[in-house]
Amino acid sequence: MEFISSRIAPLWLVLLECLLLSTAEEEVLMNTKTETSDLRWTVYSHDNPQWEEVSGLDEENNSVRTYQICQMDGASSHWLRSGLIQRRGASQVYVELRFTMIECSSRVTHHRSCKETFNLFYYQADTDEATPTHPSWMENPYTKVDTVAADFLLRKGGERKFNVKTLRLGPLSKRGFYLAFQAQGACMALLSVRVFFKKCPALASSLSSFPETVPRTLVQEAQGVCVDNAAQQGPRPRPPKLFCGEDGQWVGQPTTSCGCLPGYEPADGHTRCSGKGGLEGKTG
Repeated sequence: MEFISSRIAPLWLVLLECLLLSTAEEEVLMNTKTETSDLRWTVYSHDNPQWEEVSGLDEENNSVRTYQICQMDGASSHWLRSGLIQRRGASQVYVELRFTMIECSSRVTHHRSCKETFNLFYYQADTDEATPTHPSWMENPYTKVDTVAADFLLRKGGERKFNVKTLRLGPLSKRGFYLAFQAQGACMALLSVRVFFKKCPALASSLSSFPETVPRTLVQEAQGVCVDNAAQQGPRPRPPKLFCGEDGQWVGQPTTSCGCLPGYEPADGHTRCSGKGGLEGKTG
């Protein structure tokens, strides 16, 4: 049994290390569910605005600010634009949308141009330059992300379910960006918008320590240092390296020559160096 246990323990450590390497962190740039005052987003068209900001309750009965629209004429285009969102160094971000959509056949005034989709766009800017007329309300200068379709439609007598869609924006290069929603013939409610990016968390692995890293490319190289009481070994020592993927997960295993100093040995799955003989290692 002792032989089997000694074989299993290192396996569990390897699996635990792999799990730690695969855990991404999220940094939220905007979340309308946490806003306590009016959003006051920009609405177009000016002459006949259709998007309306209203107070509502989320699935946990918390008060939230939502936008809704129910067009009688599907031939016209109606836009809704957020305020400027700072990207904080992220080259790509994710937008989580929660919304409801009424089925066309369930609407009292059903028309041929009724739609059960809406479009998501974004516009990059270094300053808060947007006005009610700038940029022009059309694709290019805006960049289209996708046409968003509902998986669940509200119908008379049916179950009231909301949709959750997560879309990716990028690459981003300017300091911030605006989100824009375009509806043409839809009857829907935009319940919440959450914008976030993923990053690789600080990590200790293979006697090397790596800082929290925001991926700015498909794969971002991160440079680390040896953990306390460890140093680079060999005739041509180089700083430890590890790659952070665009999804906020560490990729592979570190390239490192770090080894414990004399009098110390690897501990806790090679995440630190501990003094031999049960003595606590010094930190420095």
